[in-house]
Amino acid sequence: MTSMKRFFDSILNVPVADPDDARRRRLLNILLLGNTLAALLALAAATINLLTSDQLAFRESAILIGGAIIATLGFYSIYLINRRLSGRGAALLYLLFLTFIFIFTDTPAQLSNGRSLFLFTIPIVISSLLLLPEASFFFAVLGSGLISWLAFSIAAPPNLFAIIGFFMLALVSWLSARSLESALRDLRTINANLDQVVAQRTQALAESLSRERVEAGRNQAILNSIADGVIVFDRNWKAILANPAIHGMLELSPEMIVNRNFRELTEHPKLSENGRKLLLAMIEHDTQPLSFRIEWGDKTLSVSAGQVYDLREEGNFNIGTVTVFRDFTREAEVERLKSTFVAIVSHELRTPLNAILGYAEMFKEAVYGPINEKQFNIAERIMKNTRRLLGLISDLLDQAQMEAGKLTISMGPVKPSELLENLHGLLDKTALDKNLSLTSEMDDTLPETLIGDGSRLQQILVNLVGNAIKFTDEGSVRVRLFHLPELLKWGIEVADTGRGIPPSELPHIFETFRQVEGTATRTQGGFGLGLAIVKQLVHLMSGEITVTSELERGTVFTVTLPLVTP
Repeated sequence: MTSMKRFFDSILNVPVADPDDARRRRLLNILLLGNTLAALLALAAATINLLTSDQLAFRESAILIGGAIIATLGFYSIYLINRRLSGRGAALLYLLFLTFIFIFTDTPAQLSNGRSLFLFTIPIVISSLLLLPEASFFFAVLGSGLISWLAFSIAAPPNLFAIIGFFMLALVSWLSARSLESALRDLRTINANLDQVVAQRTQALAESLSRERVEAGRNQAILNSIADGVIVFDRNWKAILANPAIHGMLELSPEMIVNRNFRELTEHPKLSENGRKLLLAMIEHDTQPLSFRIEWGDKTLSVSAGQVYDLREEGNFNIGTVTVFRDFTREAEVERLKSTFVAIVSHELRTPLNAILGYAEMFKEAVYGPINEKQFNIAERIMKNTRRLLGLISDLLDQAQMEAGKLTISMGPVKPSELLENLHGLLDKTALDKNLSLTSEMDDTLPETLIGDGSRLQQILVNLVGNAIKFTDEGSVRVRLFHLPELLKWGIEVADTGRGIPPSELPHIFETFRQVEGTATRTQGGFGLGLAIVKQLVHLMSGEITVTSELERGTVFTVTLPLVTP
C-alpha cells in the first residue's frame, strides 16, 4: 500500500518551489490521468464494438477509436509539458484541447441548446483552479462564443440564458477560487510563523537540554564526591540513583541497590531487627524523621530522609525520597563510652556525697556534742550544696540511662493531690527564700487516682517548678493540674512571672546541656539537663510538652498526658 502511494505521488507531483504552482500542476495531472483512463476505456469499448458490429456501425467505431487515440496522445503531451515546461501553459492547452474535443461530441443543436450544453461549463469551473481565478471569465466568453457560433451554423438564435448562466458560473468560480487562494496564503503565513516558532522553541529546548545535561553532570559530580551514602528512591520506593559512598558503606554492589525496591534492602541479614522496623515504618507510614540510627553489621548508621515534591499550581506532588546514610560508628562508640563513664562516675560519687550529707546532718543535729550558731550555718551550707550535687548527679544518671535506652516507666496508681502536696513540701521553702508565691490548683473533674509513674511525674513537676523559681525574681509561680475529658487527656501547667525566654532560644531549650543564658555570663547553676530530661520523660509517657513565653512577662510550660484510670 505504501509503495503504491509512493508510485502515484511520483507520477502526480511536480517538484517546483512555488507551492501554488505545485498544487495546480498536481491537480492538472490528476485530471489528465482521469481523462486518459476514460479515453483508454473508450478505446477499448470502441475496439470491441468494431469487432462485433455491422458495416453501418463500423465507421462510427473507427471514428471513436481515432478520437480516443488522439485524446490519449494529447493528454500525454500536455502531461509532459506540465512536468517539464510550464504548468499554466499546460493547463491552458488542456482546457483548450478539452473545449475542442467537446465541439465534436454531439450535434451543433445539442451543443448550443440541448443536452450537451453543460460540457462548456467544465472549462469555466476548472480554469479558475488550474490557471487564475479570472480565467473563468475567459472561458465563459469562449464558451458563449462557441455556442453562439454553433447556433448560427444551424440558423438558430443564440441561447442567451445559457450565456448568462456561463457568466454567473464564472463569477461563482472566481469568488470560490479567490477565497481558496486567500485561505491558502493565510495558511502558508500561519505555517511559516508556526515553523519559526517551532524553530525557536526547538532551539530553546536544545539549549535547555544542554543546560540540564551540564547541571546533571555537575549534580552527579557533587553526589559522587559526598562522603555520606545517598540513595534516591521514586514514589514507589524503587532505588533510581546511588552514589559510590553507599556501596562501600553497605558493602553492596550497585546492582544490589539500584533498580531494587527498598524493602529488599531491609531484608539484608546485616540489618538489625530494630533497624529493620525503623526503615519499614518509614516506608509504610511515609514519614521522614529528621534522623534515626540503625545497626548494619558492626556499623552504626545514621539515616536521614526527605521527600522530593513537584511544585505545581494545583498542589505539591510527592515524586520520591532522598535517603542519606552516614557512618556513625565512631560517634556512637564515643557516646556509649561517655554514657558509661558518666554512669560510673555518677554512681561512684553518690556514695561519698550521701556520706557527707549524713555526717553533716548528724553534725547539725549536735549528735557529737553542742555546736554554736556559726557551726550550725556551716552544716546547713554543707547539706544544701551536697543535695545540689546529688541532684546534678541524678540528672546525669537519668540522661545516661535515656541515651542508653535503659530508662523505663513503671506504671501504677498515682494521686494528683499527693503530687501537689509533695511539690509544696519540697519547694515551698525555696520559693519563700526568694519572696515568691508558689500556688497550685487542680480541676474538680480530674479523677482522684490515675495510672502513671508517680516518681517520674513528681520529677517532671519538681524540674519544671524548680526551673520557674530559679528564673523568677519577683511575682509568683502557679501550678495547675487540668483535665481534658473530651480528648481523654490530663496535664500539668506551670506558669511563672519571670524574665521569659527569647524567641530565638525557644527551639533549643529542650536540648541537653543547654541554658538560655550563655555559659560565661549565666548566674544560675546546673548542667542544663532538667528540661531535656522532662521532655524525654514526657515522650516516654506518650505525652507532649509545649512552651510559650514573653520577655519580662513570664513563661508557661504545658504537659499533656494520656488519661488512664484504674
